[in-house]
Formats: sequence, structure tokens, C-alpha cells
Amino acid sequence: SSKLHEDVSKVLTRIGIVHANELCVPRLGYHVDIAISPIATASMPGTAAGGGTADQPLDELAARTRKAVRAATAEYAGIVIEVDGPSHNDDERRLCPASKMIRRHLALAGWVVLTVPYWEWDALKGQARKAYLEELLARAGLSEPERS
Repeated sequence: SSKLHEDVSKVLTRIGIVHANELCVPRLGYHVDIAISPIATASMPGTAAGGGTADQPLDELAARTRKAVRAATAEYAGIVIEVDGPSHNDDERRLCPASKMIRRHLALAGWVVLTVPYWEWDALKGQARKAYLEELLARAGLSEPERS
């Protein structure tokens, strides 16, 4: 993940949006930058590479993983935020074909795909970034009860 991606994730956390970073989407195999969904809320933040933490034994993690996979079969999968650095676009800021294809597949699988282009994010500072993400999520239909 990039610094740009980390910045977006930090602002989402500050505004109370439960999300997962670098989620591998079941049935598609794509890794998305940020996911806000039943899969994200069933994800396992803070786990070590070997799995498990002192307060989350492996059995509990396995159960949460199974729950996340079952949630992925729902018609509405959730919201994906793709944080687009310069490599996602050509010199005229058009999305590259590979990124277009992935987003089409995600949409067909029931995900709402949002983008945060680097040139828009870089032009914002502080509270303007928070407002930008709140507006983006509101346009996608994320209501207050779905937060944290």
C-alpha cells in the first residue's frame, strides 16, 4: 500500500468508517485498496502474519473468516474505494485498461466502486480531506448507521 492509500485509510478511521485495507475479494481474487462491507467488518485487523493475537485465538479468526466468506455471497457486497496513484492513469488522467476491467468485474459482483484520484487528494489538506470522503461516501449511499 502507498502513502496515499494510508492517508485515505487514516481519514476514514478518524470519521468512524469501519473498513479493511488490501482485501482479497472472494470469488474474484482481486485485491482492493479499501473495502467497506460485511466482509470488512468480519476482517481481522491487527493479526500477525502467522495469524492470531493474544486476544484473538486462531479458532476465533477461522470462524470470522468463514463468516466473511459467507457474507461475500450476498447480492450487495459493499463499497470499494480504489486509491489511484499515478500508475492507474495515463498522461491525460484516463484510467488504464486493467484498472477499468477490474472495476467492471467488481461492479458486476455487486460492489459499489469509488475512486480517490491522487490529483484530487493531493489538492486537499486537513478537514477538506475529511469532507471529501464524507461526500464521496454519501453519494454511494453510506448512511450514518452503517458507520463504526
